[in-house]
Amino acid sequence: MVPAAMWLALIGLILIGPVFGYAADATPRAAPLRPGGPPPVVALAPLPGRKIGGVDCVRISDLASRLGLQVSVRDRGKRASFTGPVGRTELERDAREATIDGLRVFLGDPVVEAGGHLYVSRIDAERCLTPLLRPGLGVKVPTAPRIVVLDPGHGGKDNGTSAHEKTYALDVARRAKKLLEDSGVRVVLTRDSDVFLDLPQRAAIANANRADLFVSIHFNALPRDTKTSGVEVFTFAPQFQRSTNSWSPRESDDTEREAAPVNRHDHWSAVLAHAVHRRFVVDLKTFDRGKKLAHWGVLRALSCPGVLIECGFLTSESESRKIGTVAYRQKLAEALAAGVRDYGITIEGPTRRPTYAPPDTRAP
Repeated sequence: MVPAAMWLALIGLILIGPVFGYAADATPRAAPLRPGGPPPVVALAPLPGRKIGGVDCVRISDLASRLGLQVSVRDRGKRASFTGPVGRTELERDAREATIDGLRVFLGDPVVEAGGHLYVSRIDAERCLTPLLRPGLGVKVPTAPRIVVLDPGHGGKDNGTSAHEKTYALDVARRAKKLLEDSGVRVVLTRDSDVFLDLPQRAAIANANRADLFVSIHFNALPRDTKTSGVEVFTFAPQFQRSTNSWSPRESDDTEREAAPVNRHDHWSAVLAHAVHRRFVVDLKTFDRGKKLAHWGVLRALSCPGVLIECGFLTSESESRKIGTVAYRQKLAEALAAGVRDYGITIEGPTRRPTYAPPDTRAP
């Protein structure tokens, strides 16, 4: 018979053993996964940084090392490029516009130089470049999208840029809905007729349906400009970053100090934007106006990744003629659906990437 004192000692060792084990090895450990489950989240130590002009920045070479990419600097330190599995990334000192695998991507802050090294803001490193170059690194990987909410912009008393915008947006959404449903995805439209919905209602519909993704569909316009054309894809600006358009002359800084609900999904919103952006530029051979940041009210309250797409310019003589045809709106829907499917491929395995032809970056 084991004495009571010995039993108490054994119980004590069982209870405090895990504490001693954790103290001896403070590295976080992920729980084992079932076969086929998502990979564990690997906690990443913050990259070394320095304040430059009041912005927390990280050295480009440190970011490249973390992402497993080769970096080269040229033009006397003015330009830097990453090379790796995703293709080539080009960055330029004092510029916010980057090129990633042939696509235009606007950073939230310009690339800067200090002490002979190029830096990007920490926010851009974590919320823009890392998602596009190493999707899933350091964040939880969601399940492949099963419920997608498509939001035809405007409607009812809100014509948008013209009565055509709300009509064309709904037509593209209906066509994309059929394509996605044919591939096994449940699709919800925020509106399926010419009715008015305010912006919070649209996000609320997505949240009520537990959407995995949200895509808002729009068409652009520029008064007295019949030449400008092309596609733009927006994500909600990360906390502490201004919108892309606010950098324009005579525009004010619109930085938001409070995080929006959708900011919890910045990483995967960027991945979704890149997938849809590529399909629109490559498949439609349209001019690339870039992946940009904005404080769109329709995205703010989302509980899932979300993007807003400007599918083309209704004020462009050439582009508006194409958009006015059923055949081209079908192509827009096909590009949107293909982008969502490409996002799902990335979710299932971040190293899997569809093969594309090089994008056409010629000016319209």
